[in-house]
Amino acid sequence: MVFAQELPTSTTQTVRVEKPDFTSLSPSLLKEVPESIDDLREIEDRVQALIEKVSECTVALQIGAAQGSGVLVSEDGYVLTAAHVSHPPFASKAGQYISIRLSDGTHAIGRTMGFSRGLDASLIKIEKPEREWPHLKMADLSKLETGAWCVVTGHPGGYQSDRAPVIRLGRVIYADNRVIRTDCELVGGDSGGPLIDLKGEVIGINSRIGEDTSFNLHVPVSVYEKGWDELVASKTFNIHSGAYLGVQGEEVAQGVRLTKIWPDEPAARAGMQTGDILLTFEGVPVESMDDLIEFVGEIEPGSSVIITLLRDGKVIEVEPRLGIREQE
Repeated sequence: MVFAQELPTSTTQTVRVEKPDFTSLSPSLLKEVPESIDDLREIEDRVQALIEKVSECTVALQIGAAQGSGVLVSEDGYVLTAAHVSHPPFASKAGQYISIRLSDGTHAIGRTMGFSRGLDASLIKIEKPEREWPHLKMADLSKLETGAWCVVTGHPGGYQSDRAPVIRLGRVIYADNRVIRTDCELVGGDSGGPLIDLKGEVIGINSRIGEDTSFNLHVPVSVYEKGWDELVASKTFNIHSGAYLGVQGEEVAQGVRLTKIWPDEPAARAGMQTGDILLTFEGVPVESMDDLIEFVGEIEPGSSVIITLLRDGKVIEVEPRLGIREQE
């Protein structure tokens, strides 16, 4: 469900509206399936009530030719976004200038900070102008349940002066400590924008579009909370799960050439061979062994992953199931 909204125009009449209470959810908003027209109307009313605050905190980002979205989460101007938005290949280091525009047209300049390319999470800090910024609270994901209503927003196609961020309503289909999946449809330019619960709190950041409209992937906000110190310090953010692939390699132009495959380990069992050039891990380009170690370490042991390889001039795909590294 899409809520397209136009920016407000000037008016000579001022209407005072009482702000809604977002701190709790009524029984209608907690039902797995709406049971009546009244239930649907209550959902609609809640989303409409969220629009103003959500929109003023959702920003459009541009760094070079790359563009995407983000969300303000602090009064002093910290912005959550996706790593592939703020750290594209031509600007892969922290400290890059980034153009930020709010839905009302306000322009700001920020700098990129810490990030995790494997988790697709990154942080930006607005430097100019210095002021108090509207912002949304980061949610407690320990209370997030499958089936919960949620809304997603962003600046699809980039900032447009005659159109506010576009709001879409959906449900949480799956969630774990590294990904949230919803049926809130994402399109180009939404990357980095917020996924929000019906309390108006950020539960995730838009990351990737899946095969169909019910397969949209978001970075859980807990990722940012756990890595906050590293993100603020402009460091690469790594959390290693203990997962293990069983390869060694060297950096080459196309990716990582595998120089050793440990026998009877996940890579060997999946058919990976020495001399293969590892191109992507879960769809993300791999440029070094450090990248590969980070990507593997951000997935739980026992999980199956998709890896693309270049072998004898042909691109092939393998699906190893990651093992667990033994404690020394």
